[in-house]
Parts: sequence; C-alpha cells; structure tokens
Amino acid sequence: MPKRYTPTSAAADVEAALRLLEGRWKLVILFHLFGGKVMRFSDLERAIPNITQKMLGQQLPQLGSGWNRRAHVLSSGAAEG
Repeated sequence: MPKRYTPTSAAADVEAALRLLEGRWKLVILFHLFGGKVMRFSDLERAIPNITQKMLGQQLPQLGSGWNRRAHVLSSGAAEG
C-alpha cells in the first residue's frame, strides 16, 4: 500500500531531507553530480575547490544512503561500464 501523506508526515519528510542536506559541502557535491555526466571521485575533487579528500570521502557515503550514488561516482581507478 502506498504511503499516505498528511501535513504531519510531509513535514517529517521535509525535515529528514533538510537534515540529510545540512552541512557545507553536500549541496555543492549534489550540484556537480546532477550535471548530467558521470564523475569520478578525482573529478569531484577537481570540480570543488577547497574540499579535502577526507571531507569528500566522508560526505559521499552520507549522501549515498537512500539512493545509488555509485551510478554517478566511480572510484579513481574503476572503469566505466
């Protein structure tokens, strides 16, 4: 049975989405991922000035919960396919 939306459940879903997106880098990362092309980890590092490799590595798994980021981000050595 599909989820039934009420004002309360809709507000809860909006709050969950905002919690997922909070932070300095997540919206910037999503902006680049939804640019229409596959980006490797190293491509994201180059596209986002001032982000460290550690920070990018921490943010991607958090964004990946609930959707398949693997379709958009490949590790530096992985082959597309």
